Amino acid sequence: MTHIVRDVKKRGCKLRKKETCEAVTIVETPPIVIVGVVGYMKTPRGLRSLNTLWAQHLSEEVRRRFYKNWCKSKKKAITKYSKQCESEDGKKSIQSQLEKMKKYATVIRVLAHTQTRKMKGL
Repeated sequence: MTHIVRDVKKRGCKLRKKETCEAVTIVETPPIVIVGVVGYMKTPRGLRSLNTLWAQHLSEEVRRRFYKNWCKSKKKAITKYSKQCESEDGKKSIQSQLEKMKKYATVIRVLAHTQTRKMKGL
């Protein structure tokens, strides 16, 4: 925890146009990488997922998060999807899914992954 000195710009405040000292917290966050996109469409019962598209190349850190015990697993998470991206038919299906998302999805959200290995303090 540390402090900053800043000018107050609120209207009607006694401290307007004066410097004040405030407590602040500095949070160090790792950089993130976009690994997928999810399209949602509105229904009478709320949002429903329409499609999920993953990136072609996913790091080992991302795939580790899908398993409870990485050492005992076969390490096959999302490998079929990356193989699909390599073929021409797969690329066409991905493009059609993107077009479907553009047309029908009301909300598009990003699947992000933090790169904790790039944190200097850990």
